[in-house]
Amino acid sequence: MMSTYLYPAELKARVHLGKEIEQWLSYVQETEYSYIRWLSISKDGNQFTVTYFESVDEGDEDFYDVYEFSALDSDEFPDGALNEFNSVEDAVAFAVETYGASADKFLASGMIQDEYSKHRRQNSL
Repeated sequence: MMSTYLYPAELKARVHLGKEIEQWLSYVQETEYSYIRWLSISKDGNQFTVTYFESVDEGDEDFYDVYEFSALDSDEFPDGALNEFNSVEDAVAFAVETYGASADKFLASGMIQDEYSKHRRQNSL
């Protein structure tokens, strides 16, 4: 199960066509719980949105659908923290500067589970 990162031109084209892109950011271990950080970029009308998620790590080797994980802060950000921009480039720049995303590690929508699964495999050895 190999993730395929999008080239910059492909990333822009996908978002302009109304297709969402995603990126795995990190796994965070706290004393009493752990959570994952990830984000998505999508087009909404003439705006481009960056949605940042912190989800409780509820997965295991058989369950890795991060879309089903509970939001860490379900009161304030039940559907993630949303920011809007006028261009894909501005959205990507914000994701990199604000959340530490990598401009060259975006995935097509639906591939974030593969990144989570890869993280679990790498860290269970």
